[in-house]
Amino acid sequence: MTLEIWIALAAANFVACLAPGQNAALITAAAARSGAVRGGVAMIGILVAELIWALIAIYLTFGARELAGDAFVLMQIGSAGLLVWFGIATISSSSGGQQAASGSGLSRLLRNGVFVGLANPLALVFFLSVFPAFVPQGATGFGSAVFFVSAILLSSAAGLAPYLAAGDVIGRAGKGLVLQFLSGGALAGTGVLLLARLAV
Repeated sequence: MTLEIWIALAAANFVACLAPGQNAALITAAAARSGAVRGGVAMIGILVAELIWALIAIYLTFGARELAGDAFVLMQIGSAGLLVWFGIATISSSSGGQQAASGSGLSRLLRNGVFVGLANPLALVFFLSVFPAFVPQGATGFGSAVFFVSAILLSSAAGLAPYLAAGDVIGRAGKGLVLQFLSGGALAGTGVLLLARLAV
């Protein structure tokens, strides 16, 4: 493993995380609605999902296994369904008043971050199609896995941090509910578009 591979993988993942999508929508809405702590909890949940995706990709790449076409389509359908569900839930909660930063609310937000991150169709494509290109022949073992996971997690956190800051600023300006409604629409819309594409 070389520093050039680490930097290239981190840069590719950073750009993917920086692109607006459902991960950014969840973090921004949570921070705008209830502050940076809740947005940070959502971001931690998404980073857990990124870790899970990275471990799946490492397992498949190190073992030179391929995901069967039907399994890939089923994962896409499941991802789309989760996005629609979380989008509707986000819109529904936007009319329910401000939630306190209670333990149960934070654990729910953490769980939602994990599920939205796992349902991210961009992550599915990135980790199963792009990630293997960064893994040299013969890469195996715990040290190699740590090498790749560190590039993914650090670049994901860096790419998502601007959305956390922006959400907090928007919330302080009193526009949190509007942003949460728009973010929920973006989540549901992404899921519907993915389902429509799969139906064709």
